[in-house]
Amino acid sequence: MNGSTIKRGSTWTCYWSTDDPATGKRRQHSKGGFRLQKEAREHLNVVLGKVGTGSWNPDRPLTVSQLLTEHWLPAQHSRGLRPNTLSQQTLVVESWIVPNIGGVRVTALTPKHVGEMVETLRTATTTTGRQGLSARSVQLSVAVLKAACSWAVENGLLGRNPVAGVRRPRAASTVMRAWTVEEARQFLESTRDDRLAFAWSLLLTRGLRRGELCGLRWEDVDLTGSVVRINRTRIVVDGKAIDSVPKTAAGRRSIPLDPSLVTILRAHKATQSREKLASGGAYDDGGYLLADELGLPYYPDSLSTWFDRKVKSLGLPRIRLHDTRHTAASLMLASGVPVKVVSEMLGHSSAATTLAVYAHVMPGQAAEAGAALSASLLG
Repeated sequence: MNGSTIKRGSTWTCYWSTDDPATGKRRQHSKGGFRLQKEAREHLNVVLGKVGTGSWNPDRPLTVSQLLTEHWLPAQHSRGLRPNTLSQQTLVVESWIVPNIGGVRVTALTPKHVGEMVETLRTATTTTGRQGLSARSVQLSVAVLKAACSWAVENGLLGRNPVAGVRRPRAASTVMRAWTVEEARQFLESTRDDRLAFAWSLLLTRGLRRGELCGLRWEDVDLTGSVVRINRTRIVVDGKAIDSVPKTAAGRRSIPLDPSLVTILRAHKATQSREKLASGGAYDDGGYLLADELGLPYYPDSLSTWFDRKVKSLGLPRIRLHDTRHTAASLMLASGVPVKVVSEMLGHSSAATTLAVYAHVMPGQAAEAGAALSASLLG
């Protein structure tokens, strides 16, 4: 079984032949675009090995749009991924990748195509009137394209991944914002009589994610045992709020409650009981803590809106609702709570994740630990 590599212009092309099962005749195949003869030879050796075992299939003339919408996305749906993950992938494919390079043959994709797409996504006006996508969204587009091409190789739709060597564009790190102890205390004291005082307290003292708080039900709360169990999240997918599961196994966790939080939660439960009696049978008791006077769960985005309004009305430094999680973590670490404990409280997959995000809030602790060890060893 023979093959060859030939230089054509500035790139190398490899050639090989196979028997056509329909006619029995020999059919020549080629693959070009390799920068080095070594790369062309390596590809040829792989192909010849597959031809020898009968596992080789020619590249199908798929466009980027066909690969993503007819093959890759359906396969993703069959993997049992979280609804918001599937929704995000669909958005990336249909709104960002396909409009820009959907008509390009996958086998003809080059880094130039990807670079042009990236530049367009960064600068073009979006459907909502915004000037360009965020750096994170642009990164995600490239990641999805690479993942789809890699999947196509693994499943025999492509002979090689044409964008395997393309790197995701860089993105500036998001600045993490957090309140000081005094600012967090001011917010909680000012909202003590708020109907959602329990929510603000859990966010700022236990670092719950918004979806975890919105999905919390009374069956997950043990006031006698002073613990809250995170078993589900309530998220927005395609404009609708649905119950889902935590992204990782570490997301399913038990969070201890101190006496102050138990008291706040008991008060909220009593309020809901009074509202149920006053509803005259119209109460829809789904068991959600974060629900209106008729028991209907709040739309997650509404919680963010209400938080923004309260922060603005109090004249406090503007932070996002998610930054209450950063605030809780930063304040716990700064007060000397062990990293492992904070990691488990937040539902991180490991303490290393916690350190990677919050190491900057503990410079004093590192100096103190080093001084203590020096004192014990060096006298």
